Amino acid sequence: MAAMISAIVPTYQRSHYLAETLDALISQTRPLHQIIIWDDGSTDSTHGVARAAIQAAPSVVSYHHDVNGGKSRALNKAMAHATGDYIWICDDDDLSLPDAAERLGGVLDTTAVDLSGAPHLRFSTPQDGGDRVVVDAGYWPDLKQGSVLRHTLEDMFFFQNGSLVRRAAFDRVGPFREDLARSIDLDMTVRLLARGPAHILDDPVFLQRKHDGARGPAAARHAAARSEEVWRDADRGIFQALRGVLPLSLYGAMFAGDDPKLVHRAALIQRATVYARRCDWTAALTDFAAAADHCPNEPLTRLEWDIAIRAMAGKHGAADAFTPPTRAGLREIARKGPAAQAITRGLARGARWRLRAALQDRETASAAKIAGFIAAFGIRTQSAPVADSRLRERTILPPQAYAW
Repeated sequence: MAAMISAIVPTYQRSHYLAETLDALISQTRPLHQIIIWDDGSTDSTHGVARAAIQAAPSVVSYHHDVNGGKSRALNKAMAHATGDYIWICDDDDLSLPDAAERLGGVLDTTAVDLSGAPHLRFSTPQDGGDRVVVDAGYWPDLKQGSVLRHTLEDMFFFQNGSLVRRAAFDRVGPFREDLARSIDLDMTVRLLARGPAHILDDPVFLQRKHDGARGPAAARHAAARSEEVWRDADRGIFQALRGVLPLSLYGAMFAGDDPKLVHRAALIQRATVYARRCDWTAALTDFAAAADHCPNEPLTRLEWDIAIRAMAGKHGAADAFTPPTRAGLREIARKGPAAQAITRGLARGARWRLRAALQDRETASAAKIAGFIAAFGIRTQSAPVADSRLRERTILPPQAYAW
């Protein structure tokens, strides 16, 4: 018998979008076993929309209304009602493409991975009722280089609507964190990827709606204009908690090489880069310093240099890197030897595109700070390390990487 898919749709005050979302799920080419609508205390016409969906698919759709408690609690409660082999969490304002369940489910049916994912497209509908405007998703990494876990740690690029997960994997990592108001999908996705393999398809499976409405749980709503600040702080908090959970060995499993010392150093630089991109330069400096102390006279590999460059490319910016405390910390690191100096040169190289962007946007003050950073750390040697085979990055982690 084919594996069954349970779709969970947590919703709050989105009745004007919900009907389209449910229609797209009911119309899947691979029929869903369940569509669980979990209403987190809506006071609009959500109940009526759900009732219409139940009439359209009475054996599949169920509706549950609860007092408002946030998306995490809604998901945890809905999960207790899900009986499918695979779990598909779908936001209440996005639209799944007709064959999304078929393609995502096909991966889990035929492989041993815990999660199948895929890209998405973004869309908006003009307020005057014109035709839907569809654009690409923006950032998407090169998955031919590096693991899905590494790319996700650096920047979330696929989302729950584009993910199908084995129920057993959810059971293994535990419930959604109910103390989080935001970024709960990021937290859960990292936890899932840290415990089992994933496969990402090439073609989109859903349309992500872009709109200017209020966001977040009822107790902490924010306007779309404040999204950057709100999500940056939420992501940083999540990674501060994950630092004490994800072992350094998981980062080390991303690399292969004959010299364990190089693998260990690469793991430290990689973790430092993750935290720099999440705007936690206190944690990043700790790991960059540890990497500099580890075989300090062993020349930096080109792979390690490239990792350090990426530290400056986080989606939330790199303003904290150019502050006096961070620069002072990096100066201390640079004194530790040739490998340390190469790390800071890599950071300076990565700052160049930040400088170009600041100049293009005529942000004079920011450009001056970035230029000073580049001058301080990029002048020792202009050449990059020569590529060699001492260290390689894995695209697929070995099974033992998840046994922690």
